[in-house]
Amino acid sequence: MQETFDWEQAMETTRCSAMAASQNSENAVAGISKLLREIDHHSSRLANLNKAIDQLETTQGQQITRSQALLDRVQDENRGSPRLLALGFLAVFAVGVAFGAFIVS
Repeated sequence: MQETFDWEQAMETTRCSAMAASQNSENAVAGISKLLREIDHHSSRLANLNKAIDQLETTQGQQITRSQALLDRVQDENRGSPRLLALGFLAVFAVGVAFGAFIVS
C-alpha cells in the first residue's frame, strides 16, 4: 500500500529551507556591504598615499635640480684661478732661481 504524501511536513520543510536561504542571503549582503565599505576606505587611503608620493617626487625633483645647479656653480668657481696658477709658477721659479744661485755660488 502506498503511503499518503505528508503535505504539511513538506510545507514545513520548505518554509525552514526558505528561512535558512533568506538568512544566508541577508548575511551575504551584509558581508558584501561591509567589504565594499572597507574597499572604499582603503581606496581613499591609497589615493591619499599616491598624492603624497607624487608631491614627494615633485619636491625631490626640485631639490635635485637646485642641488645640481649649485654644484655646477661651485665647480665653475673652483676651476682654478689663472692668477693663483701664475702665482704658483712664480713661487716655483723664485725657488728655482734661489737654488740655482746657491749652487753657482
